[in-house]
Amino acid sequence: MKKTLCTALTLVPLVGSLALVGCGTSEHSEQESFAFTGSELWVTHGNKNQPVNVVESTDAHDEVTVNVSSRTMGQKPETPAWSLSDDELTLDTPCGGSVIGYCEANWSITVPDGVEVMVDGQRTAP
Repeated sequence: MKKTLCTALTLVPLVGSLALVGCGTSEHSEQESFAFTGSELWVTHGNKNQPVNVVESTDAHDEVTVNVSSRTMGQKPETPAWSLSDDELTLDTPCGGSVIGYCEANWSITVPDGVEVMVDGQRTAP
């Protein structure tokens, strides 16, 4: 019984990794701009493991631009959900809830010069 259990525990990760063989890496990006005239932007982020980069721009007059780039393997990237309401920008992950596979994403937010940005309560320096 012990040998059967050990064999089964060895085969499960092997079968999972074989499922990914032949799966190529998929890259996807989305971008959207929102009208914004505030002096502070509060960002709520759905996945703390995905970095958020904040960039100030003299060209970004009265708007905030959100860009997400994702890379997946063994799963399909989802269209990220984001929204801006007053001074709060909500970002949701473009990575699905699949157990098998790999997904990473990088967020970039471009704001007008002088806008202070807080990501999950932490002040960021552009």
